[in-house]
Amino acid sequence: MKTQSFIKSTKDLSPGKETLTINQVLEMFRSKYTEQLVDRKAETIVRFCRLRSNGFLLEEINELIEILRLAIGEQNEHMNIAIEKICETASVPFVKLRTSDQLKFVPKLSVFLDSLRPLLYNPQQEDRPELRMPVISFLKSFAEEGISEIMKEEASFENKKQAELSPLQQLMKNGTRNLRALNDSSIIEDIIFTMQHYSKNYEYLLPILELISSCILFQGLASKFSNFGILKDIIYVIFECEDFRSYIVKSCFEIIWNTIEAVGVAAIKLFAVEDIISGLKKLFENIMKHGYKLEDKCLRNELLILLNYLTRDDRALQYFVDKPTIVTVQNQTTFLDVLLFYATIDEVTFYNEPIRTNQLRSFFGTTSEDLEFKKLIWSGVLTAVQSGIPAVLDAVKESPFIITLLLYIDPLANSYAVNRWSPPQKREIQLHCLGILGNVIVYLKDDFYEKNGLFCLTKFLTNTNDQDHKERCLKAFNYASEFETNYKIKICDEGVMDNLIEFLQNENDNPLKIKELCFSIISNLCKDCNKNKKLFRQKGGVEMIVSALKNPNLGTSARYALYAVSVLDCLWNAILGNRKSEANFLDSEGLYVLLEFLETCDEMHKKLTLSCLSYLIENPKSIPYFCDWNSGKTMINSTQLLVKIYQQEDHRFGVKYQDGIIINKYRPLNPMSDPRKAHELNDSIEARQKKLSQMKVQQEDLESDVGSEAYLVRRIKEKAEEYDLRAIVFAILYRTGFDKNELLPNEKQQIEVIQLYPHFKIGEIWSEIKFELEQEKVKPTSDDYHWMMTSIEECEELVMNCMSTQNL
Repeated sequence: MKTQSFIKSTKDLSPGKETLTINQVLEMFRSKYTEQLVDRKAETIVRFCRLRSNGFLLEEINELIEILRLAIGEQNEHMNIAIEKICETASVPFVKLRTSDQLKFVPKLSVFLDSLRPLLYNPQQEDRPELRMPVISFLKSFAEEGISEIMKEEASFENKKQAELSPLQQLMKNGTRNLRALNDSSIIEDIIFTMQHYSKNYEYLLPILELISSCILFQGLASKFSNFGILKDIIYVIFECEDFRSYIVKSCFEIIWNTIEAVGVAAIKLFAVEDIISGLKKLFENIMKHGYKLEDKCLRNELLILLNYLTRDDRALQYFVDKPTIVTVQNQTTFLDVLLFYATIDEVTFYNEPIRTNQLRSFFGTTSEDLEFKKLIWSGVLTAVQSGIPAVLDAVKESPFIITLLLYIDPLANSYAVNRWSPPQKREIQLHCLGILGNVIVYLKDDFYEKNGLFCLTKFLTNTNDQDHKERCLKAFNYASEFETNYKIKICDEGVMDNLIEFLQNENDNPLKIKELCFSIISNLCKDCNKNKKLFRQKGGVEMIVSALKNPNLGTSARYALYAVSVLDCLWNAILGNRKSEANFLDSEGLYVLLEFLETCDEMHKKLTLSCLSYLIENPKSIPYFCDWNSGKTMINSTQLLVKIYQQEDHRFGVKYQDGIIINKYRPLNPMSDPRKAHELNDSIEARQKKLSQMKVQQEDLESDVGSEAYLVRRIKEKAEEYDLRAIVFAILYRTGFDKNELLPNEKQQIEVIQLYPHFKIGEIWSEIKFELEQEKVKPTSDDYHWMMTSIEECEELVMNCMSTQNL
């Protein structure tokens, strides 16, 4: 009766006619005349809250914190109503009167939140459940403030500037004023304890989940919740829900996805325990058996995405292949077996059945959700296979998984499981199958071959005219072509070489990427395999490579950069090293074409081209061709071309000449790397490296959206810069002879250095060894020291003789 009369008295008050300040309310607690009058104090708080029905003033935050702290300490029935009223009023946004309030009083919001901690559940403090719901409702409203407006802005956002963040991305990065206050407070742990306490009480649980869902949108809070293990508690809430269609389950999955987006996949590493994996298995089977609505299928696909993340973790994956420790009739199968079953059920049912009958019914339909499910579950199995765990590989071998994928690309198959899809859906599935098969073959090559995988891929490649299909299929063959010689022969026995050469000959019908893959596959198939080299030669492959090298864009266009690498790689592996193929190459004027390409190609291709030329020059029959060549553009001969390349390398390594005579007696090849002057060069080298790293970062930023092709080109260029091409130039001229062609006087001076290249290199190495021994204060034996000094002196003498010869 006292409570009811108190409520009635507070309702009768008319706040518009009263003036009551917060200091007067606080004085009620401090005055010795009123500190014992709990009902009067509570009534005053309610009156004040009604005066502030449009929101507390930010400038009153300090006094409000003190009042709330004192009110909570009262633990009185009347005061509970007053506290509830404070929470209700605080749910309305705080009012800012001056601009300075933002800087002066907003940081105190976290203190205000902390003052509510005693009203939430915490196992280490006294339980006070009577005020828990008002506090939860306030926190929910506090966290949601401003988010709905951001969502509306996100819906209408147009990304005109590439670097501009969307409203939702800005929210994730910076949060709102209230979310930042929550992040600065210590109330997060109490929220989690409260959720755990009410995990089976949906009246409390639902607003708590909505509170957490709003908090997770801010990356800082998402990290804090994640560190407290919130996702593990969330997943247990899902398990405890009897109905997977409940709003609770949807809210939990939303929290999981938002946390993963904010923190990363590492947030779900806590799921790698047996009871969680078993719970997910039970949930998955339940949805598969009883989920028939559209929303059920969407939930099923969301769960599969979560499972696919988990299969990337080897520790979690182990529970997918291990049987539960507590074996019952219902859980005899492993989780991976369950996934494999649903990944192949329709294809197994209709393997040789062209139509559906009353006795044979498909488990899945042809909706976009079912198509997405099929792609997700196949991708999940692939992720498990890529772990390389033997138990996973054995389970996939024993299942019809590979046969199921091959069914979609087998031109001889006539199955309802394949034919029921519309042409666009079927094309999408086939592309997905080819992508998965290309990766699966790396781990299950023998099983793939035994199930006629190579045959199906070859026939599919022969029959398809779709460029995307061709590219995916060729990528699968590219992986397969890297295995041992016997497997390479099996691939060619299926007739793949005919397809590859046909694609290369029909240049206008196939894009550059297709031709690049064809050359790459041929190169892999012929590497260390004379049988395939012979087959390639018999099919006219040698002439085809010569024709490819004649392309004027090959060494100059950035678009052809990787294509040129694949052509040169194919030349190296498919022709060079086989005398008959080399003879065909020479008869087809291949050496002339190669030298023409060397003259015009960019720096990233020179190393490969010179290596191919060096390998070819080992064949004595090639030397007359080398000596007979003259450039069609500049009329220089082959020796002059190599001298020109040597001079360019000298310039790159900082070698100086005066009137064609070498200057540096001690470092004739690498004067910039003289260890004796290292201390003088340290500052300039560090500055140059810093500048290069900055340029590299800028280039990476510019190329980040271009894709892997630009990255590969950049990496090849960086690798090519590490090589000294002068060594290869020496090796070629050493075999052909240094005086086979006419040279200009300055070129003759350069030849004197080139033919002494290995001696100069040895001398520089000995000088570096001597310097390192001196720096480490290691004294060599007298014989070693004599040998070292003799070698250095001989090198210096050779340099002096070279300088004298150049001066003639």
